[in-house]
Amino acid sequence: MPKHLLIASAFALSLAACSQEKTAETTTTAAPPPTEAPAATTTAPAGVERAEAAAPVPPATPALATQPGPKGTQIALTKARVIGDILTVELQAALPPNADSNSETVRADIDQISYIDDATSRKYNVLKDQSGLYMALPLDYSKKSVAADARKSGPGIMSFRFPAPPATSTTISLSLPGMGSFDGIAIQR
Repeated sequence: MPKHLLIASAFALSLAACSQEKTAETTTTAAPPPTEAPAATTTAPAGVERAEAAAPVPPATPALATQPGPKGTQIALTKARVIGDILTVELQAALPPNADSNSETVRADIDQISYIDDATSRKYNVLKDQSGLYMALPLDYSKKSVAADARKSGPGIMSFRFPAPPATSTTISLSLPGMGSFDGIAIQR
């Protein structure tokens, strides 16, 4: 047998052996990362098993209260929390699955949004920052109102920052133009 064929044969055998060792390493050392979602096991064509983790589904934010909103939307109050001297209120505007359109824009004039401290009957308006802009999101082009897109694929989120009520206050009543009021909402501290 010619010498160059022997060398080529030996080289081919060593490559095959290296390939089998690498396959054996990946099957014995590969471990799926810990996840909360169940893992699906699949077998690759070379007989190598691997685990593919399903993407975890984010939990839905529970609503503290829900109101019908404009244009067939549902407005859910999801947060009323005091941190320091600021009360943050968060709302989600959603479309029902049977809505005629795929999205609706929910707008609200910020100067008409307020809450009343149920313990003292004192009214509070949305805060402004040092430059005079309302502390609310998402601000529209005028910077005087919010505009959130409610879609069938997911809610539009609006948030507002107010001066915090006294520590002795436990509930508030939030008033939103065109969306009604959310009464007796418990404050998280």
